[in-house]
Amino acid sequence: MKASVVGTIAALVVGFGAGVAQAADNYLIQLDDRASNDTITGNTYKNGANLIQSVVFPNDEINAPYTLWSGATLLASFDNQFNYYEPDGVTLSDTVEISGTAGDTFFQVVFLSDPNSLSPLPNGGVNLENGQFQPGVLAGIVSNGDFYNLQIASDLEVPEPATWAMMLLGAGLVGLVARRRAALALTA
Repeated sequence: MKASVVGTIAALVVGFGAGVAQAADNYLIQLDDRASNDTITGNTYKNGANLIQSVVFPNDEINAPYTLWSGATLLASFDNQFNYYEPDGVTLSDTVEISGTAGDTFFQVVFLSDPNSLSPLPNGGVNLENGQFQPGVLAGIVSNGDFYNLQIASDLEVPEPATWAMMLLGAGLVGLVARRRAALALTA
């Protein structure tokens, strides 16, 4: 069911707490399913630049808690669901659910990409894959004011360099065969 198009969303943003002396940090979390080996990679960046965590999830699936930094807790409960469709608007490609409970020190991420049992989430928003990470949806607040932005890219992207090389080689061979046939036709 994989397409050669990248689907994207952005999902978790958490904002400002009250009366906390500790300075807030910005965390950008990117879950990327564009790899050709059916894995999802999670990269976390702090304050605009530094990669502080990288995790690989096998088999196109994530169902795991994501821990907040600096001892922060969620001030509000939330449950954001997203259904990702191929550009035809009919074929379901991925489902993502990001949820959390007030008082917890983590939020839960469930990312399913192209398993045989994939079915639409009943309360999920509808997204068409378009190949870009995008900012997004206000979901909750953490106690120390940290700001979280979770972005998700799903499905296959443009072909990798090795794939391009194989396609060019194949096109070259087809051209060579056609040229040889044309030459044989002229001599006959």
